This record gives sequence, structure tokens and C-alpha cells, in this order.
Amino acid sequence: MILGSGLIARAFHGFADDPDTLVFASGVSNSGERDAAVFLRERTLLETALDQSSKRLVYFGSCNVVNPEQNSPYFQHKRDMEKRVLDSGKGVVFRLPQVVGRTRNPNTLTNYLRDCIVQARPLTLWTRAQRNLIDIDDVAAIATRLLASSDAPALASIASPWSLAMPHLVELFEQVLEKKAIVQLVERGEHMHVDSSLAETVARDIGLDLGPDYPLRVIQKYYGTPHES
Repeated sequence: MILGSGLIARAFHGFADDPDTLVFASGVSNSGERDAAVFLRERTLLETALDQSSKRLVYFGSCNVVNPEQNSPYFQHKRDMEKRVLDSGKGVVFRLPQVVGRTRNPNTLTNYLRDCIVQARPLTLWTRAQRNLIDIDDVAAIATRLLASSDAPALASIASPWSLAMPHLVELFEQVLEKKAIVQLVERGEHMHVDSSLAETVARDIGLDLGPDYPLRVIQKYYGTPHES
């Protein structure tokens, strides 16, 4: 069973008829969200799913919850939801970084960067801030393998080994889009600490290449040719 209809829900379509697993893909997706009603909607939906279903529930958290500097309402909410799932004893939490796929959502990092560059809108970049990209197809493949394992952990990060500084990430977009960004650099931000070791192991087992050019390949896949976003 799948709750949700967005990018993650579509990628996990194979679980639609799974009698034992509920993929909770109806959470808050905008990390800049501050509306308490939006957070309450997710909390209520999640608690209902946990209380009324005996199925294993799969929840998608954020890799950034381990960063104490991230204390916005969104990340506080994500920490609370992760704890609720793990405390239930029947949930699995997959922490994700910046997931890339075909979506009309303008709030995703990669859509925002693409739009700013294509439309010649100025970008303010924090030079020390890092972001980690992963293809939604690879998220689904790695998660599916983990869920099929009898000894899979209840909490795991599904990310690539490559957390890139924002200026570097924009340079990759410039390369793919063949257009220069209008950039203002600000000496702020922090490194993104992601334990991708389990995801890397699973990726090797199923034949996914997370090599050094992985971020560029992901950007090329979704932004290098015209497509309906």
C-alpha cells in the first residue's frame, strides 16, 4: 500500500499491492515550510496509519536531521516523526538527501537551480553549504533491496557518497545547461555529514554506479535534455 501521489510515491509503485508494507509518501516535502497546519496534517495521517495498520510502515526522513544547526520547524518536525515511527516498533525510516526526479514541484533544490539559471535569476550561494544528490530511481532500488533483507536496519540513510559545496553543484548545472549562472557568494553554511556506507554497499550489490561522476550523471539525466518536468 502507498500513501501519497508525488515523486516518491510514484517511484515505489511496486509496493501498491504489497500486503505487508505501507509506504508513507505523503509527508511535508518543502524544507522551508513553516505552516503548523501542514505539519499537523502529516502527524495526524502518520499516527492514524501506525495505530490502525499492522503493516510495516516505511517513512522517509531527512539526512540533515543529524545536523544540530538545522533547527527549523521542518527539521524539528522530521525528528519527531522519525521518533514516532521508530518507537512504534513496526516502522522503517529511510533518511534521504536531495532527491532528484521528474517533478513539477518548483521547491525542489534542483528545479530551483535549473529555473534560476535558465531564467537568468540571481542565485545567492552559501559557499560552505553542501548538498547530496541522489536519483529517485536509485532510492527506490536501494530501499527495495533493504526492505527485502531479513536483517535490514530500522534506520538507514540512502544517499550518494558525494556531498558537494553549492558553488560546485551550480557549476555542474552550468555544464549541463550550457549557461552561466548569475551568482553571489556568501561565506556561510556548513558541511553535510551523511553516512552513505550502507547505501554504497547495497548499490554495489545491485549494480548501481555511485562513482565520482554520479552527481553530474544525475543532473544530466533529468536536466540535460528537454523533458516535461
